[in-house]
Amino acid sequence: MRISLSALRRATVTYSRAEALAVALIAAVVAGWTAVAAGGFSVRALIACEVMFFTYYLTGSLFGGLRHLLTGILFDLPLRLLVGYGLVNTALFALAWLSPLGILANFGLLFALVLGLFFAAGRRELVRSESAGLWLVALCLVAATLWCGDSIHPRSEQDGAVVFKPWVDGFYHAVHIRIFGASHGATSIEDFRLAGISARPYHYGMYLLPAFIKQASGIHSYAAFAGVLAPVGVLFTGLGAYAFFGSLWGAWSGLAAAMALLLLPDGAQQGMQNPFMSYHWLTQISPSATYGLALLAVAWLFVIKGCTAGNRSQLFTGWSFVAIVMVYKLHYVFGNALLLLLVPPIFFRAPLTRQKRVLWIVAAFGIYVAGVVVGRRVPGVPLIRFDGSCVGEILRLILSFARPGALRDFVLSHMGSEYSAISNLSFGIPYVALAMLGLFLPLLVVLIVRLWRRGERLYVVFPLLLLINFLAMFFGLALDFSSSTPDELSHRPLLIVYFFVVAWCGGALASTLLESRRLTGIARPALIGLATVLMVVPAYFGRGVQQMWAMPHHAPVRVPLALVRVVDYIRSHGGSEDIVQHSQFDRIYALAALSERRSFVSHTMTRMPFRSEMIDERTNAVDHFMGLRRAKAVHATARAFGFRWFLLERGDRIDWPAEIADHPVLEAEPFKLYEF
Repeated sequence: MRISLSALRRATVTYSRAEALAVALIAAVVAGWTAVAAGGFSVRALIACEVMFFTYYLTGSLFGGLRHLLTGILFDLPLRLLVGYGLVNTALFALAWLSPLGILANFGLLFALVLGLFFAAGRRELVRSESAGLWLVALCLVAATLWCGDSIHPRSEQDGAVVFKPWVDGFYHAVHIRIFGASHGATSIEDFRLAGISARPYHYGMYLLPAFIKQASGIHSYAAFAGVLAPVGVLFTGLGAYAFFGSLWGAWSGLAAAMALLLLPDGAQQGMQNPFMSYHWLTQISPSATYGLALLAVAWLFVIKGCTAGNRSQLFTGWSFVAIVMVYKLHYVFGNALLLLLVPPIFFRAPLTRQKRVLWIVAAFGIYVAGVVVGRRVPGVPLIRFDGSCVGEILRLILSFARPGALRDFVLSHMGSEYSAISNLSFGIPYVALAMLGLFLPLLVVLIVRLWRRGERLYVVFPLLLLINFLAMFFGLALDFSSSTPDELSHRPLLIVYFFVVAWCGGALASTLLESRRLTGIARPALIGLATVLMVVPAYFGRGVQQMWAMPHHAPVRVPLALVRVVDYIRSHGGSEDIVQHSQFDRIYALAALSERRSFVSHTMTRMPFRSEMIDERTNAVDHFMGLRRAKAVHATARAFGFRWFLLERGDRIDWPAEIADHPVLEAEPFKLYEF
């Protein structure tokens, strides 16, 4: 501790007035998104956003005082915010499990600590901000608003129902935002399906920011999901693309990288007609993906810079951020683990003998294998087996989401379980790569050839390494048919490839153009003008981006107006610790999310093997409860289970005596609500 304080007193912490204004703008826009999603402006939400984002910025600025970690890194506003978010939000996540205090008190402690460290620094220096970073903030805010329009304006009334435009998982996210907003230690963080049962450790880190804003302002959990969780994640991906490629090729190339990521259509939108391989669809329906990508960009940035500079401190910093990514998207760590271990011994710029590099590589393989073996034994972790046994099956699964047409008919005639491995790989590899990347794939090849003899070799081969790694895992991993999503480990890492390949193409192309003497004077204004024009892409594709033709009931989601009446009654007549039970087990979590109450037992849309025996046990208990015939037994069982509310849906039978069955506290067809 003494060493840290001594180093802090010698450090120079820099900050910028323009960056501070940009942070205030970001927080105000997030508060605006929240106001639209919640249906009303909240001053407390604005204050919460401002305080939280300034804490991120101050923490990032403190990190910037560690000069030995920043060699060759563009450490301006975007990276300051991402580093600050990674450190503060992860600390808040740890405190949610460890501290008996609530989220507001936990943040108060962190805020006081950050302020104390900032003013304890030996020197604070006002510096000029990088103009490209400020332009980037504007770009990201507008692009996130356009891509996330369906989330920011999440609901409307239509034909006697409330229509929720976001993917059905929005209810799941709202439930977890409520859980972490009310958390005060590990025992209070429940399995969302089972009241009173502790949740398993998982990548829940993304919920802390919206949970804090919800708890500080009193907005609805679903509004916190729609107005904070979804759009802030997209904003962060733009910051990550800029920080990564701006450090490789300069700030304006970083801006171009973010433009390519946020302002261009993905492979599915370019005509490949397979939305299951769509980057923009998948990042919208799975917000954890965006936060994981942004922090993975930070991790890879320090790893790559550590390798090219021979800086071990940067390398270990990168690996430390990889550990942080586990809290946000565990799939990404698994999908990149081997590369993160192998790239350093191959590319580390230091006077190492060949023997030492070989030993390092062997050790990297050993660590990876050991990690896989340990991971297999963790309850709830999907099957991890590399045997290439499911090449045809994974292609059949992917093709089931492709829109009918000539392209689908052609690939179906060459790929699937009934075809040979040679045929599946010969047609499957180019199909998967093109379905994911579209025209960015040939552009990647052209740019790699052009840049091969120019600049740092690791910068050039990096996207190719990611693509090869993904394809090997995609076709090599066995599918987990006992899991709710058999392709979970194979499919999700496609987002890593798209993020880095597309942003790399944008950054590399801009770097080439900016180096041209003819274009020096007009390149930067041209980039700003092009970004303005390309806003038409998210404006067009953002509407309905979460809809999937093969799963039409997942978005938009229609909820009966009667259910909204029921949840409003529950919220206005009960307490936050109440337990509610649905006779049909709340399969899409709408009751739990909209009422902001705990579920005794709820089912999931797909069967989850983890704790399935406990789910079955409680399900049988509810069935028994519904079949009771004596009033005393009904009330005694309700007290034993902790029920405050029971929601009966038409068509479900109860055998309760008339003195209970005929006297619900609220009747709104097709629902009857009982209070115990």
